[in-house]
Amino acid sequence: MTSNKILSDAGTMFYKELISALSASEKVTVDMTGVNSIPSVFLNVSIGRLIDEKGIGALRNNVAFTMITKQQALRLKEYIEKYSVKMELV
Repeated sequence: MTSNKILSDAGTMFYKELISALSASEKVTVDMTGVNSIPSVFLNVSIGRLIDEKGIGALRNNVAFTMITKQQALRLKEYIEKYSVKMELV
């Protein structure tokens, strides 16, 4: 439970940074150096929430990832695709 709380808090902080930058019309580049995994609990409160509030276009047009491994890129792509389909059903 503690680790999920920490991941949720980290995701919320990441979300707030994204929103702050997007509100200032800034593009965001996320350096993935040192990131070992991207858990769903983190993604749900950051990327998922961003998609909920600003739409998939805001993510695709304003957020880029650098130093990302192929596995991380596939994980993000899969998450975003599944989340987008979920949103279409709502």
